[in-house]
Amino acid sequence: MRTLLLSCLSGIAILLSSALSSATNAPNSMFNRKTTTGQNLYQAVLAQGLPEEPVNLLFRMFDYNAGRIANTKTAVIVDYSLISTEKRLYFLHLDTGVVERFYVSHGINSGVLETRSFSNLLDSWKSSIGFYYAKGTYNSAKNGPSLKLEGIDRSNDAARDRLIVLHGAKYVSDDFIQRNGRLGWSQGCFAVALEALPVLLNSLQNGSLLLSYHKDLWKYARQYPTEQEVMGNEVVPPGVNARITPEEQVDPVTPITPGDSEEYGIFSRYLKTLTNLR
Repeated sequence: MRTLLLSCLSGIAILLSSALSSATNAPNSMFNRKTTTGQNLYQAVLAQGLPEEPVNLLFRMFDYNAGRIANTKTAVIVDYSLISTEKRLYFLHLDTGVVERFYVSHGINSGVLETRSFSNLLDSWKSSIGFYYAKGTYNSAKNGPSLKLEGIDRSNDAARDRLIVLHGAKYVSDDFIQRNGRLGWSQGCFAVALEALPVLLNSLQNGSLLLSYHKDLWKYARQYPTEQEVMGNEVVPPGVNARITPEEQVDPVTPITPGDSEEYGIFSRYLKTLTNLR
């Protein structure tokens, strides 16, 4: 029985890989897409210094869900392999191939300067790894205009219950970094600079992808989706404030009302994920 089960699972994995391979080789594949200037989109993005694995994952996700994702003109990769003082949110313009970079926070319990610990648990106040579907906005009493996100991997599928969104925050700024040696912390949300928020909200709210990624934990999160952590302890450099500041003080988060969130569950019921693919 065990041999038969393993054989079946192996067969399923082969079929999934075969289907994805066919998709990426298709003429309309994201990997074959041209920019408005005639360049290969994939190569144009990589030429701007983005790590290949998350770009590859993002393009595969689009291909694997051809016709299911409303917005194929913009997408976001957040590379939590980088420290918070680097602009680690990559905003991809998939028509022109241009990539903009922005600061983005991590959860208060995910690390000081580095993002080392991830969780899909309620009240963990940690960031999560995985693909998110961005669809719609709402106004938070605390954070103002916010982008609704649905976690579609097993490692982030509690995002709606955890009230994980993308919003603006004063603690995401060069000034905060200069005073504290790090970017501000969120409660697990993707907090961005206030001046960066409008373009992200306007571009992503109609149904696009956001990939939260860490180079050392991506594959681990496929096998152990609840929590992931980089081995060892973070060594906090001198001059970095490891304590919470008044700007980051935790306040009650405005819940998304049922009326606001009715559309959330629709997407996850038919989107294919890359969970079983490496």
